[in-house]
This record gives sequence, structure tokens and C-alpha cells, in this order.
Amino acid sequence: MRAFAAIVIVLALAACSRQALFVVLPNPDGSAGQITVDDGKTQTPLDQPYAASEVRNGTAKVATVDAPQVQQIFGQAIAARPILPTHFRLYFISDSDTLTPDSQKLYASVFDDIKRRPVYQVEVVGHTDTLGDKTYNQQLSLRRAQALRARLAKDGLTMTAISAAGRGSLDLAVKTPDQTSEPRNRRVEITVQ
Repeated sequence: MRAFAAIVIVLALAACSRQALFVVLPNPDGSAGQITVDDGKTQTPLDQPYAASEVRNGTAKVATVDAPQVQQIFGQAIAARPILPTHFRLYFISDSDTLTPDSQKLYASVFDDIKRRPVYQVEVVGHTDTLGDKTYNQQLSLRRAQALRARLAKDGLTMTAISAAGRGSLDLAVKTPDQTSEPRNRRVEITVQ
């Protein structure tokens, strides 16, 4: 389950006798994870977007909140959440460190995702298919990762925030026998956080 499957926000509001408020926020796709609020006497499962429970005087009860109320109560906390990691996969022309035309277009999405973060760390891991020997493929995969790292830096990102590594044909996206050309294995995996 993804880290944000069930985002739970707790707020202590002693002044109005509410001791805690638990709210399940929706995922970007509208789904929600599940939590259970346990006050020691009863258990209240929350498994829908904006499902809520509040604790007053030590007792948990179902509460009703909507998106505007959540924004009003928790707006600052929500705004302070870190942006979740994003994963990208870009592909290369055979035996080169040149992106395919489709991946050239996708590169802009990678760059845009990184630039929207006030602080970022980027991991670029190169891969190859099984054509060629293992030593050559290791070198090619590293060249692919380093080429993308250099391009990101040339486009304005901080070089020290971008790591590059090569895995050769060790972690195939599509399992193939040795000496098999497979375009989906000629790639870089990018993790942006």
C-alpha cells in the first residue's frame, strides 16, 4: 500500500473539548486506505474519503467533515506535507545513450516534476537489454544514467542532487534469454523525491 494510502491527520483542540480529530484523506485517484480509531472501549473503522472520528472526553465517535472543513482545519498541515516520490522510465535507442523519440517527450515531465519541488533528490539508474557482454552492458547502462544526469544539470538542476548508477542487464524489466534485443530493457529508472 502506498505511503499516502491513508493519510491521517490528528489535531488536538482542547479548548472546544475535542481531544483529537482523525480524518482519512483521499488519494489522488479518489480511493482511500483504512484506519481504526480505538478509544479503549470501542473501535471505529474509517475507510472512505473524509471518513472521520473525533475523541471528546475520552470517547471516540463518528464525525462528519467535508473537503472545505478539512482544508480550513488542516490546510497548513496539508500544505507542509512533502511531495511524494515519483517514478519515471525513459527508454533508449539500441546500443546508445540517446533517448527514443517518445522518451525525449517524456523527459519534459520528469524535469517539470523535479522543478516543482522546493528540495529534491533524483536517482537515475541505467539498464540494458542482454545483447553484448556483461562488462559492455554495465558500461553502457552507466553511460545512459550519466547522460541523463548531465542533461538534467545542463537544464538547471543541481548536479549534486542527482545520483547516477548503472545496472547493466542485471535487473531486466522483461525477462529474456542472453543476446536478446528488448527495447523495454534499454531504459533508465528515475526516482524523484
